[in-house]
Formats: sequence, structure tokens, C-alpha cells
Amino acid sequence: MKRILPFLAFLLISAMASAQLVISEISYNPPESGTDSLEYIELYNETNATIDLAGYIIEDNNADTIIAGSIPAGEYRILAINPTAIMTVLGVESIEIERIATNNGGERVAISDPSGNLIDEVTYDDGEDWPDFDAGADGGGATVELCDVTSDNSLGSNWGVSTNDLGVMVNGVAFLGTPNAANSASCEFVPDYTVEVSNNKFSPKDIVINEGESVRWINVQGFHNVNGSTDIYPNNPEGFTNGAAASGSWVFDFTFNTAGVYDYQCDPHVGLGMVGTVTVMGAVEPTIPVYDIGLVNTIDADGLPDSSGVECVVEGVVHGANLSGSGLQFALIDESGDAIGMFSNADLGYTYAEGDLIKVTGFIGHFNGLLQTSASAVEFVSGGNPLQLIGNVTVLDESTESKLVQTVAVRFSDVSQWDDSGSSFNVDFESEDGTVFTARIDGDTEIAGTEIPGFGTGAAYDLLLVGVGGQFDNSAPHDEGYQMFPRYTSDFSTFLGVAELEGSFSVYPNPVSDILNIETETEIDSYVMYNNMGQQVANGKFQRGIDVSDLMSGVYRVTLLAGNKAKVLTFIK
Repeated sequence: MKRILPFLAFLLISAMASAQLVISEISYNPPESGTDSLEYIELYNETNATIDLAGYIIEDNNADTIIAGSIPAGEYRILAINPTAIMTVLGVESIEIERIATNNGGERVAISDPSGNLIDEVTYDDGEDWPDFDAGADGGGATVELCDVTSDNSLGSNWGVSTNDLGVMVNGVAFLGTPNAANSASCEFVPDYTVEVSNNKFSPKDIVINEGESVRWINVQGFHNVNGSTDIYPNNPEGFTNGAAASGSWVFDFTFNTAGVYDYQCDPHVGLGMVGTVTVMGAVEPTIPVYDIGLVNTIDADGLPDSSGVECVVEGVVHGANLSGSGLQFALIDESGDAIGMFSNADLGYTYAEGDLIKVTGFIGHFNGLLQTSASAVEFVSGGNPLQLIGNVTVLDESTESKLVQTVAVRFSDVSQWDDSGSSFNVDFESEDGTVFTARIDGDTEIAGTEIPGFGTGAAYDLLLVGVGGQFDNSAPHDEGYQMFPRYTSDFSTFLGVAELEGSFSVYPNPVSDILNIETETEIDSYVMYNNMGQQVANGKFQRGIDVSDLMSGVYRVTLLAGNKAKVLTFIK
């Protein structure tokens, strides 16, 4: 507490000049909605004379000059911006102030006399040593009160939560406080365990406690001390001691915040066996089970996950493009072919790469029928794992959710659905038997903003479409709205009904390091190059020597195009 007395320049001075006020209670986040009309700051008059507050200045981020009001000797008065609400709800009078609005996260509050001399100031908080929500403050219903008005109110440890129930419920929460009255909070420290010190022994000699708990040693007889310093016991996780031995009724408190075994002794009587131990048990971390995807991706009659709300770890290979610009959204497929979606608003420290084997911790749930784990942690296991592609798929349904699939031959149902603006959109394809496949072109993929592919736009069913199965059905039973999510432009370039280019073709050197040479007498227009996961890595106007020095090691295929014919060649980098 900072209490600043005005300089006594004259022998005759008014009672106001030496007046002392203590900020003794703060209602900074009452449990009400909207405007905090029940906020108040209480002042205690510790003098033996009434203090007229007219002209005094109360401030936080703003400053108000008090117009009128007084505090009798030894009494309390609250200052509030809404005296009407205070009277209506709490039934007490208050001194009106205009602009003070206490911050829910803590701030400085000060009172000065009319001459601007600082009388008292407090910087309260909603954490650290100050009472927080868990203690009942900060929206929990209780005001914070100075336990002893003669103590240093700058220390959060000298403040507690009010225990006085005013008999008022605000938003279903009891309002606890002592406006205009003596405080009810207690700051007395209550230890978790007690050890008696007497007759050359500690009783009990050995105790087991939990991390964060406290022990109080009480000397009831003799000349003793408690010494667990690391000078004496270097293996102690941390040292503790109450100093030199003494007689009398002394008390020593210590809170153990680090797990481990602590030895200690009484220095004068260690030779007589006056020693003890405190074993501090660490917090027990809950065990999160590891489940196969196939165990948690089953559904009930409404298409909802049987394992909804289950927290677990699942492991699988990343399939699909990352459909979240700032987080993670893709599919996981394990070695058994079982699949589930994965979602997180944040990247969780993981850098997305299709083909990665990862372990994901999260809660099983769904989004519009699509089963997924809402991830809280990702652990990278390995990269470059093969993808699992299911070909010749005739329909999208529950069996294709989160799996990488390739349709039977299809064509566009309506080419006008294609949107090259860069936004996300749906586009339908149909097979020869009339089955419709809905593809969701996500704005976070490389496909967004591109021109419509040339395949499947005519009458022929000449397109094989690749993508990860999905679902968007916002009502039960969730048995409709099945989709697929193409990943790359190359997911539209595997096609049927296209004649193979005639002629002889060769690639060399193979394996290649820098320049891939393609030898042919056939006229070629362009080329498209893909890696072994089907991702397009290069394209352009055909040239006999193609620079592949920037490619990573692996197997690649290059598709040569001329008119409506194509030729696929394979090489190794």
C-alpha cells in the first residue's frame, strides 16, 4: 500500500489534509450480462474524523472528481457509477462517480485528495497472488476484499474473496460482498499437513503429499529447527529451512511445488536421529488410449459416430490436400485401409505433407456427418509413405468417406458449374449409368482459380476423377450429401477413351540427375509430369530436354500430349 501524507507546512491543518483512506474492496467483474452496473470500489476511513470526499479524485484509466459524499470515522463507503442499480439489486447506498469502469483483467485504482496528493493506490489482478475465478472472484460472484485493513493492500496475498452472501442472485449466481461494511474475507494460511516438533523427533517422521501441497511444522517443545537445505541434502529437488534452531512456539510453513523425495533434519539433534522425509507425488497425467481407426470410425443408425466424445490417439497416413488455410484438415488412412477425417483450427506445430505417417490425439466427433477427430496434438512418425487409392468406384457413400478414390469413367453434368474465380464450389459429374458424383473444389487447393479441364467436357465419358471422399449432411439421419475432394489438377488428368500416341519413345538417362532427354520422331505439343503420389510437379510446352534437377528422388511419370492423344513414360530421379 502506498499512503502519502501531505506535507505539514503549518501547525494548523484541516482534518482533510491528513485524512487517510484505504481501498478495501473491489467489485470488478460482477456476474451480470452486458454493462457491469454492479461494479464498485470501497474506501475505508481509518481516521477518527469524518472525511468529506467532495473534490477527491478516484482514477483508473480515467479520472473522476467526486462531487459529494462523506465517510464517517472507522466506516466504509462504496463508489459506483450506477447508484440506482446498486440500491435496486444490493440494497445499499453508494457515492456516485461517472467514468470509472474496472477492468476484468486487473488494473491500477487510486484515490487522491483535492490537491492531487495520492492517498492510496492498488493494482489488482485476476491471477498471480490475487483471488481468481476458481476462488470465486472475476465473474464467480464474489468481490475481492482486503482481509485486514491495516495490511499492505498492494499485495495480492492480503486480499481474499468475500464470504458474505447478500441474498441476491445475479444471472443465477449468488452475489457475495460487504458493501459499506466490514470485510468478511480471510487470508489465513491453512496448511495441508502438520508435523509436530518435540522430544527430539518429528511427528510424523515421514509423510507423503501431492505436488503443490503445504506442510506446517509446529515446535511444541525444545530447541529445534527444520533444515532441508541443498547444502545438507544436495539430492533434494529444492531446499527449505526455517533457519537456526530456536525454542518457543515457532511455526514454519513450506509449499512443495516440485515432485521428489525431500530429506530434512534438526541440526542440534540429527545425531539423535531427529530426521524426516517429505515425499512429493507428481501430478498423475491421464492416459489417453491408442486405438485403431477401424475401432472408432463406426456409426449408428443416424450416421453419427459410435465413439462420439472419446479422446484417443489414432495413427494413419495423410491423404488429401490440406483444406484449412491456417489449421489442418485432411484424411488419415491406416495400413488396414480404415479412414477418418482430421481437423484442427491450428497447425499444432505440424507441417502438412501428404504421405506423412502421423499420430493424432483428439476427440472423435463429426461435422455434418463426416467422421473426424478434432485434434489437440500431432506427432510426426515418418514421411514419404505410399498412398492407398481405391479405383473403379461406382458410387459415393459411407464406404468412401475419408478414403482416396478414383471414379469410373465420368463426364461433367453441367460445365457451367465450374468456377474459375478462386473460390470454393461444387461441381457434378455423371457416369454412363446416370450416377452423379459431386466434387467439392476447395479454395485452398491448387485447383481453385484454374480453367475447366479439357477432359469430360464433351459427350464422351473420358474422365477418371480422383479425390478424398467426404460428406456434408446437416440433418439426421446423416445418409446423404456424399462428396469427393480432388487434391490437384492432376486428379482430373487421368482419363479414358484417349488414343495412345503412335511412334517410338525413349527417355535417358534413366535414372536421371539433371536433364531428362526424351527421344521421339512424333510431334508433341506439351507435357505434364507427376510424382508417385499423383501430384503434378511440372508442365509446359514440350522440349526434348527437361530440367529435373529440382525434383526429389523418386519415381515419376511424364505424360506427352498431342491433340487428343497421349503417351505416358516413366523415369527414376
